[in-house]
Amino acid sequence: MSLTKCLKNLTACFACLWLASCVNKPEPQATFNRSEAVKARINLALAYLAQRDFPQAKENIDKALHHDKQDYLPHSVLAYYYQQIGENQHAESAYQQAITLSQAQNAQKQPRPDVLNNYGTFLCQQLQFDKAQQQFDQALKSTEPYYHQGDTLENIALCANLAKDNAKQQEALNQLEKLDHPRATALKKLLEKR
Repeated sequence: MSLTKCLKNLTACFACLWLASCVNKPEPQATFNRSEAVKARINLALAYLAQRDFPQAKENIDKALHHDKQDYLPHSVLAYYYQQIGENQHAESAYQQAITLSQAQNAQKQPRPDVLNNYGTFLCQQLQFDKAQQQFDQALKSTEPYYHQGDTLENIALCANLAKDNAKQQEALNQLEKLDHPRATALKKLLEKR
């Protein structure tokens, strides 16, 4: 066999091996995004809670916790779940855990204002008005971006109404009126009916 023919065959063999290696390379696996998985499970859990399908909500919360036990969000929704089914001690514990984790995940070591607002609402339902007010105040004073101040002001007014604290209720309504006049007007009408 001539050297030229041998080199051609050798080159053909290398080309075939190279093409075969390209074909047999496994596709890079998509990385599993735990954060997105947690959010998806939490969204499902909230939808089930809205439908009052508590077993399905709990299953999705548990799966979110399985994806990331250090994320504050599943603990916050777990607290709300326990609140909805009347397990107040478990709700209290889950809210505390959510606050601690949200604080740990924050560069400034502050709890998330939305978690504080939700916890304040829970405390108000438990008739712990002073503690609730502390949570609401902390949420409003947070240096974290918070786009739901109206929710907190509304919760302050509703909680003050429940506590029969007319001065606090009026103060919250005045602040809400500056922020969202139609919402404040609707809330005033609601509170007048009570």
